Amino acid sequence: MGQDGIIRTGSEPLVEVFAEWATTRGVENSSVKQYRSILGRGVEPFFGSRPIGTLSSSDVSEWVEWMTRTRSYKPSTVRFRFNILTSVFAWAVENGLDAANPCKGVTLPSSRARTHRDQRAEVHIPSTGVVHAVIGAAPERYRGMLWLMAGCGLRLGEAMGIGRDRVRFRDRMITVDRQVACDGDTGSGRYGRMRLRHIKWREEGDRGREVPLPEVVALAVRRHLKEHGTWGVEELLFSNVSGTGLLYPQYWYTRIWKPALAGAGVDYFKPHSFRHFYAASLLAQGVPVTELSAWLGHSSVSFTERYYGDLMPDAPDRARLAMDGVLGVVRPVGVDAGPVRLHGVA
Repeated sequence: MGQDGIIRTGSEPLVEVFAEWATTRGVENSSVKQYRSILGRGVEPFFGSRPIGTLSSSDVSEWVEWMTRTRSYKPSTVRFRFNILTSVFAWAVENGLDAANPCKGVTLPSSRARTHRDQRAEVHIPSTGVVHAVIGAAPERYRGMLWLMAGCGLRLGEAMGIGRDRVRFRDRMITVDRQVACDGDTGSGRYGRMRLRHIKWREEGDRGREVPLPEVVALAVRRHLKEHGTWGVEELLFSNVSGTGLLYPQYWYTRIWKPALAGAGVDYFKPHSFRHFYAASLLAQGVPVTELSAWLGHSSVSFTERYYGDLMPDAPDRARLAMDGVLGVVRPVGVDAGPVRLHGVA
């Protein structure tokens, strides 16, 4: 018997249980939209209408193989979808819809460490020249967005959600606490309506995060305010091209981003790469990863290190110089190395 008091027999199709799991736990609309996409593209095509109680570990292993061989999903995608299905089965067991979790004991084709290495390898970091070229080729009305992404590390939706009151020129800081998302309720049970909402993974009322405002970005924002002003009661900096509503991501990609890349003469890469550029630039300048993690809005420092650890090649040099300075190991130039005495210790 499940928590709802209804006797469950395990005869419910996995796809129905998956949909119930996705929509009844009070998660963000954006997560529901993502789960439904995974269900429609990666779960239902393989499992069809099979009852959840009939599935075994071998069935899940075949599904993993299907994702890898037939769908050619990257190891990171396979692991992510496998973890989602594991959560679905765990929820089903807890609610009496299944007797056991068949995901237990299933071996994935790549280890977690290999998956993390693959994820880091997928990180594309454009050069400073490419960043300037793309910004220069973008429509003047939206260049400020690109400056916010490259110079402050904002995600695309976060840049779309920046209002005038979130930019503090005197303090040289930006408050990032909202984003534009395509996860509003359309009234049909689907989530695709544009809306301005609090940034993901934050509680309502949370102040969000504070991000330093470089002078080069401040100049771009001031120029935008002077020439284009703001839109709506929230005083958003960036609206649709007619200035009458929110800026649709689809319009952004097809009419702004892709033409800017073409105008700059560079191959396609995702706008999120500007955020990677921000992270790489700060790490190259010796900014501590703990501070970078807070400015990026990551859930933990370990998450930041996992993605950007390879971008700190001079970290060993900084460590050596720091400890030599503390411990006082100094040898005159040209003098052969001999026994070293540190504070009376041979």
